[in-house]
Amino acid sequence: MSILDNIKNIGDELLHAVDKNVEDKSVTGAGSNRTYTVKSGDTLSAIAKQFYNDASQYMKIFEANKNLLSSPDKIAPGQVLTIPD
Repeated sequence: MSILDNIKNIGDELLHAVDKNVEDKSVTGAGSNRTYTVKSGDTLSAIAKQFYNDASQYMKIFEANKNLLSSPDKIAPGQVLTIPD
């Protein structure tokens, strides 16, 4: 395999990873919950503002994700949170 082939393969893998990360909002069906993948610097308040236009709704997200979260202040990049309607 040539160096150019290796570069192409690496580029393809990076594009796939980026595409996967961009899908942070996904609707799984009408009336169903959405998901959001936490990014560095995110807070539940900021996520609530994004989805509900109301940062004070952060507890709604926390309650829906108690199986993952020990505290509303402790979220980590890469966690996939359920965003209730």
